[in-house]
Amino acid sequence: MPNIRLLSTDFDGTLIGFDSDGRCSTEFALAIREYHAGGGLWAINTGRSVEHAVQGLRRFDPPVMPDFLLTCEREVYRRLADGQWEAHGHWNETCRQRHEELYSLAEELYTLIAARAEKIGGIEMIWEEGRLVGFVTRTEELMETFLKEVDLLSADFVDFSYQRNTVYLRFCHRDYHKGSALGELCRLEGMDPARVLAAGDHYNDIPMLDGRHARHTACPANAIEAVKHRVRLSGGYVADRNYADGIADALAFFERKEAEGFRTTASVGNVM
Repeated sequence: MPNIRLLSTDFDGTLIGFDSDGRCSTEFALAIREYHAGGGLWAINTGRSVEHAVQGLRRFDPPVMPDFLLTCEREVYRRLADGQWEAHGHWNETCRQRHEELYSLAEELYTLIAARAEKIGGIEMIWEEGRLVGFVTRTEELMETFLKEVDLLSADFVDFSYQRNTVYLRFCHRDYHKGSALGELCRLEGMDPARVLAAGDHYNDIPMLDGRHARHTACPANAIEAVKHRVRLSGGYVADRNYADGIADALAFFERKEAEGFRTTASVGNVM
């Protein structure tokens, strides 16, 4: 039984490149098969919806399917025996209620953000069911500039937050993100954070890389500097290789670390 009992990985930018063919790498396939055969559980923790995540997984075609999907950077699903996905516990329902409340309270803020975006230009607003839920900017530089505007506009809305990945941004309640979703999964599964490894590459992954919900952290070589810094602060592993191969290296690293710890313990035991 591996010391890492739960592996939580981002998908886009962590397992696959945005300009890649979307297929699972040979080395990650070998690593995840071995990990899963040893009793390890796997969660994809993504900004994608359930439908989009399943679509991406079909293309990715790993040798084993994830046991859990954490989607839209906040919802928690588990895989059933027939391969279907169901909400795990009552978290998703509560999450949606909190976001309904936030939208009602911050409707004026969303109107201001939309108006400012239209004035600046180069920003596509994302609407769902007649509600503004996020935006996409033409460039990452424009994203940085516009976020300063959003931060100023939202300063008085204490529950308002957002999750960002490259030029994409989704509004959210401050209590719901990849970290809190992973924390809820650990609670539901009775999983100690000391036995969890989380891996990501961009800003929206940072909440699951701060050491609270996963004691072990990692990122591929292509991760942004803010993520690499966060992983180093939590004593994690920054890979030398990109995407899924880097995550395969992270699994191998923590397996070696566990083995070395076991040998050290055994050696001390022998001396005693």
